[in-house]
Amino acid sequence: MKGLKNKKAVSLMISYVILIAIVIGLSAGVYAWLRIISDVSPPTDCKEGTSLILEDSKCFPSSGTATFTLKNNGRFNVDGVIIAVGDIPQNTPTTYLIPHATGGVVEGNYIFLSPLKPGDSADAIFTDQGAPPGFNSIEIIQLQPFIISKNQKVVCLNTVIKQEIPSCSIA
Repeated sequence: MKGLKNKKAVSLMISYVILIAIVIGLSAGVYAWLRIISDVSPPTDCKEGTSLILEDSKCFPSSGTATFTLKNNGRFNVDGVIIAVGDIPQNTPTTYLIPHATGGVVEGNYIFLSPLKPGDSADAIFTDQGAPPGFNSIEIIQLQPFIISKNQKVVCLNTVIKQEIPSCSIA
């Protein structure tokens, strides 16, 4: 009788060990599965120190174009810029003009012919074709640089510059 009790205790311990092994195995499996299906990589952004400023703006109402002279005052090359304009200085600009043919065709997106190096300036020429009806002057401009990395546009999320400009009539 005494031998049966000892065997019962051993089988009870083995069952606990097997139960704990199953729980640890399931936990490891769930953890591995969650790592595979979840995207925990941080969003891609430009390097800190990427920046553009507006040096000058010229509007030519007769030709229907606006030229913005941009300077790279950052420490890294910039491949392009997203420009939004507005006619009310207190509001966030939401109008995207059409870039001139040499700068691309996406509204508000101007791609430089070659990357704009630190300290260099370039002109971004836009037409008034993207302006909504009744929009006839630019009072504020918003600049957001972007880079092209691995054939994808990476927008600089932390480098948005808003600047009021003298009344620029485009109509």
